[in-house]
Amino acid sequence: MRRLFATIFLTLTCIFGASSAFAQSKAELEQNLKDLEAQIAALTQNIDQTKKQGTSLKNDIAVLTKKIEQSKLKIKAHNASITRLSQSISEKNKTIAVLDDKVERQKDSMAQIVRKMRYQEQYSLLDFGLQSKSLSTFFSDVDSFSVVNRALNQSFEDIRTTRSDLEEVKSELLDAKDEETQKKIAQESEKKKVETNQVQKNSLLTITKNQETEYKKVLAAREKEAAQIRARLFELRDSASISFGLAYDYALAASKSTNVRPALILAILMQESSLGTNVGACNLRDYTTGEGVSIKNGSSRPRTMHPTRDVPPFRDITAKLGRDPQKTPVSCWIPAYSGGQPSGWGGAMGPSQFIPSTWVLFESRIRSIAGASVADPWNAYHAITAMALYLEDLGAVAGNEAAERNAACRYYSGRSCSASSAGAGYGNSVMKKLYAMQLDIDKLQK
Repeated sequence: MRRLFATIFLTLTCIFGASSAFAQSKAELEQNLKDLEAQIAALTQNIDQTKKQGTSLKNDIAVLTKKIEQSKLKIKAHNASITRLSQSISEKNKTIAVLDDKVERQKDSMAQIVRKMRYQEQYSLLDFGLQSKSLSTFFSDVDSFSVVNRALNQSFEDIRTTRSDLEEVKSELLDAKDEETQKKIAQESEKKKVETNQVQKNSLLTITKNQETEYKKVLAAREKEAAQIRARLFELRDSASISFGLAYDYALAASKSTNVRPALILAILMQESSLGTNVGACNLRDYTTGEGVSIKNGSSRPRTMHPTRDVPPFRDITAKLGRDPQKTPVSCWIPAYSGGQPSGWGGAMGPSQFIPSTWVLFESRIRSIAGASVADPWNAYHAITAMALYLEDLGAVAGNEAAERNAACRYYSGRSCSASSAGAGYGNSVMKKLYAMQLDIDKLQK
């Protein structure tokens, strides 16, 4: 037992010693990140101030120069984060190895204790007394064996605790790897921004102050591009198409109430609009069974809406809006999404594809933000507002790509990206669309 305690003490000493060194290094990295973030914030403020000074060739070049500096600082910040995460991953791998080894040692020690217990059970108290060379040795042996049971129970508890610690560290490792991946994606995005802004800056530098006519042509081209972006049709599920500009205005308004990035809201809307060919292609028919029919050909469609969970709130929602519940389009049940098995239900409503029982959870907040007496799932502004509220509840923090990606995964599958392979694919696709959306938004904001 003394050897076991000594071994455990040495192991813990090594772990805590390594943790102390790591903490010091981590603190330095955290401070480095804070310094970079402070520089980025100051530069962002400088960019905003420069933009307000007016429109001129010199001003535009100054803005682009600062944006390039800002992106380079963000790349440095991402590099620092990746270094910190890589170090964290390395340390967690070491900790896992130590804990694995600790579990094995504890198992060996427990085996020794069990062998001692079996040995004890083979002899009576009289046998021990007769075998002992002296009375003090006899009592020492009896006392030692009385400790065995307590040691065995403690060993079981130690193994349970160590295994729990091991699982916790492994979970943290997955989260760190997931965040590292997202930082690398964000880093590549900033590099592309540097390249784009550098090209624009080089173009403007070729125009001298005496060539205002050429500069006006550049401004006219930008205005034309912005107008084309705003006029682009944005296809929404179960709703008439609206312009990108209008969708952006709605997303911007929702963002002010929730702090969810407009680009994320629009990216998920774009992702949702391209998923599923039968979405919004059913009408509810039987309130008791939830069976519906195909809008296209009138054929029977099972599991169109959950009869007890969703049918009552659906009928209430449509009644408030003056809609016929049996003529209002909802999503069909798609067997492929449940492996062909009779599980899952259709019944999602409107552009944001909320099921009725979920929609009612957000009704009062939607009414408050939209200034409406009734929350309408088929109203694009209400649907976009509901999506922003849900993403906020799921932890989407503007500018934190890892949090935004995880919120997208949870929006799709109800689980974080690291816990769902299907959700991770959805999250990655949303983030790619987010970066493209952000470029368009940046052009509109110019």
